[in-house]
Amino acid sequence: MRHLLRLPLAAAGFAFAAMSPLSAATLITNDRSEWLTGVSGLITLNLDTFATGATGGTFTSGNAVQPGNTAFYSNMNGYFNNNFQVVGFSNATYFLAQTLANVAQTWNNWGTGAILMSQTKDTTNTVSLRVTFRSGGVATPVNAFGFALGMGGNSGASGTITVTPQGMAAQTVTTFNQSSGLKFFGVTSDTQTFGYADITITEPTRWIVLDNIEQGVFTAPPPADVPDAATLLCVGTGLACLGVLRRRRLAEAA
Repeated sequence: MRHLLRLPLAAAGFAFAAMSPLSAATLITNDRSEWLTGVSGLITLNLDTFATGATGGTFTSGNAVQPGNTAFYSNMNGYFNNNFQVVGFSNATYFLAQTLANVAQTWNNWGTGAILMSQTKDTTNTVSLRVTFRSGGVATPVNAFGFALGMGGNSGASGTITVTPQGMAAQTVTTFNQSSGLKFFGVTSDTQTFGYADITITEPTRWIVLDNIEQGVFTAPPPADVPDAATLLCVGTGLACLGVLRRRRLAEAA
């Protein structure tokens, strides 16, 4: 009977697996199409208009950035609207610039329109940007966010950027070179939310390029249908009974 007992025991094992919940997950991806799967209520900041507090010229909040314009948001408020806030840091000071390249400013042309830029990294400063997610002008954690990244300087060569979402380990992003455009970085999760993400670089003479900041609501897809525990136990029991009948017939034939 040892072989026959294995059948209902195996069925019981499958039944336990069927009753165990699927483990939830956090997805980190450089594929925007993959990131969009399950994301609804998408909100995007494309940086093509000035925000409140722009300095460096006569810039009005809500007006379109014109080729050759460079505005600065080098204060604790940074660039903000109801849904996002971006603050730039350089050691203990603030630095954040918004620019739209004209035909002569090829080093700032990433093919996406206006962009945000950090301070240039040197051998002594620590350069970073913090993106905070908001709703109605109030900091509000989200479970899905993404943005496009590049590294200025060094003729727009590819480089390494570190992104640290709130509550997660640092993630390394290897950017494209400038001719290939910006690199997408996105996160979705059904286990945690994110109030902000920090972006840092360490390579001297480079700066962070940021555009197309997005947030949304991620809903995990429903689990695939699996047989319930009772069904699996019935199958196992049926197989065991068939085995018993077969042994009896073999015994009678002998």
